[in-house]
Amino acid sequence: MSIPTTPQPPYPTYTDAVLREPANYGVLAQLEGTWVNDNPTKSNIGWGLHTTCMPSPGTNTETIFGIFHFLCEDYTEELTFTLVDGGVRNRGGTNEQFVGAVKYNQSIQRVRDGVGIHEEDGMYLWLNQMYNHPADEQSVLEDNGYPGISIGAGANGPNFVPPYSIARSGTIPHGSSILLTGGFQVVDNGKPEFPSGLAAWQIPFLSMSSSMGVSEKDPINLDRPAPDWVHDKSLPVIDPDGNRTYIQRILADSHYPYSARPDLRLRDAIKDQNIKGYTLIELSTNHDGGPQGGILNTPFIQRFARAADMKLRLWIETVVEDGKEILQLQYEQITFFEFMFGSSGKTTRWPHIQINTLRKKA
Repeated sequence: MSIPTTPQPPYPTYTDAVLREPANYGVLAQLEGTWVNDNPTKSNIGWGLHTTCMPSPGTNTETIFGIFHFLCEDYTEELTFTLVDGGVRNRGGTNEQFVGAVKYNQSIQRVRDGVGIHEEDGMYLWLNQMYNHPADEQSVLEDNGYPGISIGAGANGPNFVPPYSIARSGTIPHGSSILLTGGFQVVDNGKPEFPSGLAAWQIPFLSMSSSMGVSEKDPINLDRPAPDWVHDKSLPVIDPDGNRTYIQRILADSHYPYSARPDLRLRDAIKDQNIKGYTLIELSTNHDGGPQGGILNTPFIQRFARAADMKLRLWIETVVEDGKEILQLQYEQITFFEFMFGSSGKTTRWPHIQINTLRKKA
């Protein structure tokens, strides 16, 4: 079952009593608390994983382009969500919006040596609390409004219909600030679905992009061992400019197949779990109608490895274990960097992907 994600007019009329009402956080209320990796020593699928393409030392956009350094690492994480007291009021004339804000702090450490590799602060925003606010006696008497405005004016005018029910803002210490918007759906039964076999070779979810020479017309079965050419050390010599040489190190990484498609680790982590249902939140800096959010970068990042856009899928799952219901959080975040121009003049897009499976700290 899906829950409507957008409140429709007519909205309730705003009164001062609204200011005294508790904030509405919608589906975001489930996030409150601190989430950590749960007993990951059972197997490597319990760890978080990131894949990152970055400019290789000595390269530049003008003369030595297209060479990249690939990093794939396990990580452990602490992710804390705190509800902000009271609804945050946005005034829009006839429209009043009350935002339910949830602060988050993310701290990530590399598994192999415990070194911190990422810190992030921000907020998730519930945008669905809307009211109608026609002109009242106070606004008519005190505000220098439009000549002839009367009490009740604007009550039947157009109402703003929120195009998105959830937003996320964040600050990353590399030098980027993000704003994503989107919605959610609630599934009453069953677990999140991920593809298997050849069907898993889908460019939007791979750590390789079509601008890196990857095609869905020649898929690799990620549920079988990597093809022999992946481990052929002579490939850079016999085919230095080939697409296979270009992506060889990604497929040869010890994390394969997760180095190629990280969200398969999410699939495998819940394979044997009894999941009663879940809430899926999907956010993006870009939508079909164009940018509805965005990323701002410092001059260095903008010049050398521009963070261009980001997408997030976040699942809040109800897992049944030993007769008890336990909340579990899984996410996949894909950020595209843009650096180096190929000989054709086209911009190469390099996926940076993060995934993890977490449970609330006791």
